[in-house]
Amino acid sequence: MGSLLATICPCICGDGLLGRPVRLPKETFAVPGTAVEIVATCKYDVKEEQVVWSRVTLVKGKEKEEIISGPDAKKKMGKVSIEEGDKIKLTIQKFGPKDSGQYTVTVTKEAEGDATPEVDTATTELVVEDPKREKKIKAMFQEIDEDGSGEITNEELKAALLKANPSLEDGDVDQMIKESDENGDGVVEYHEFSSFMKKVGL
Repeated sequence: MGSLLATICPCICGDGLLGRPVRLPKETFAVPGTAVEIVATCKYDVKEEQVVWSRVTLVKGKEKEEIISGPDAKKKMGKVSIEEGDKIKLTIQKFGPKDSGQYTVTVTKEAEGDATPEVDTATTELVVEDPKREKKIKAMFQEIDEDGSGEITNEELKAALLKANPSLEDGDVDQMIKESDENGDGVVEYHEFSSFMKKVGL
């Protein structure tokens, strides 16, 4: 375990989205070769024709911006569906590591009378997983989770972090634990642990 956790940076280097009309998770994780769904939630009901999805990816070291779904898309890359009136789902069937990047949904709100239509946006970072990395993270989690409960206590995580890097300051360890225990319930479940490992660059 020490050799795996030793790669963790000792410092941990949602931006208030709740008040926005359109919301997306800060990050969306996906595995190459499987379909990925990116779901935005809107504060008002929308129709498919009001929605445009675009993305910014790196191509040969340069950012490439393109519309991937909507009336102006040169080549549609995904299927858009509206669920419950306010959930905007983009489903992409085929993608690979090169499709990582920022995905933005733009919603043009219908205007009443002569009012100017409002445009709302939200962006998520699509992170295409490396299956080998996920396997490594799972093995690390299982090694710390000695009783196989599917949860790691904050104390167990602290002991593992200090074993991997004894020079860590208490403040750094506390911050790392706070980052990993997203809901603050005193235990770290696998999805929280996995997210934490990706944040620190494993």
